[in-house]
Parts: sequence; structure tokens; C-alpha cells
Amino acid sequence: MDVAAAPSRLGWTAKKYYAWSRPDDGTLYEVLNGELIMTASPVPRHQQLVFGIAKLIDAWATAQAAGEVFVSPIDMVLGDDVVIPDVVFVSAGQRSIIGPERIEGAPELVVEVLSLSTSQRDLRLKWDLYARSGVREYWVVNPEAATVEVLTLVNGAYQRHVLAQGETPITSQVLSGFSAPVSSVFAP
Repeated sequence: MDVAAAPSRLGWTAKKYYAWSRPDDGTLYEVLNGELIMTASPVPRHQQLVFGIAKLIDAWATAQAAGEVFVSPIDMVLGDDVVIPDVVFVSAGQRSIIGPERIEGAPELVVEVLSLSTSQRDLRLKWDLYARSGVREYWVVNPEAATVEVLTLVNGAYQRHVLAQGETPITSQVLSGFSAPVSSVFAP
């Protein structure tokens, strides 16, 4: 079934999504709350920020032998939803959620870099999905404000751990001992 011929973009599940013969045109798709959503390719600045964050987390993870870091595009299945986070950290104790084709389950940490085309989805739908699914920490990178907001899951809802900006470093409750200057992410 192709999307153009589908009667609706609603009623999608992970199972239906993976049974679908997606067009091989480079378009990225997500399934959120039963809706099939096309995602535009990111712009170079977005990818620079994704890579910068991933390098910081990977350096920490490698030094600690603490887990693996993945960058988009990689599918992450949370129940009936299929999302493509910008950066995913899977701890060593969670390796079983790394499947041969996708991540299947909630990792310890997810990072989303806001963009004009995805910010509403990242700040509403994905925020709710990640909390509901048990992602322990959610980092929201805002390129316009040059901030990294680290949110920690407490009693099923995210609470701000730190808003890293200027001289305030990025710290984490999930990545024990992690600290990095926010400037290391936003360096030109």
C-alpha cells in the first residue's frame, strides 16, 4: 500500500508500518499516536548539532564502557509508535532492546534537536511518548536559544534537571559524572 493510496494517514501501528512497502525515495516516516508522519531531511546545522551531542555522549559512554550511542536515522519502536530520535543512548544493561533492524523499547536517554518542521512534535507528541514509555532522560536542544534542556523522568512526568546555556554545563542524572560545556555543542 502506498501512502498516496491510503484512505487516511490515521490508524497506523508499528506492525502496519513494517508490513507496508515504503517507497525507496529517502523519505523518513514516523508513526505517532496512530498517524503516519513524513519527516523532512534535516538541514546541515541540525546535523552538526546532532553529531556534536552524539560525540559528547559517546566519549563519556566509551570511557565508562556504559553503553552505545546511535544517531538518526534509526527507528525506535515504543509500543505502536515508531519514531526516529536524533540521538539515542542505550545503556549496557539494556542491550537487549537493540534489534537487528531497530531499537525496540525505551532507552535510558533520547535527544531531539528542535527544528521548524519538528519542534511541535518534539515538544508535545514525542515528549509525552517518551515519558509514557519510560525514557529516563530527554534532552531538548534548541538551536535558536543555544540551550540544552535536560529533563528527567520523575513519577511518569519530565522535570527539568538543568537548562544548559552560557556557562551552565550540560549535566545528567542518567550519565553519572557527565558534564560538558554547552559551548561544545554550539561551536561553529
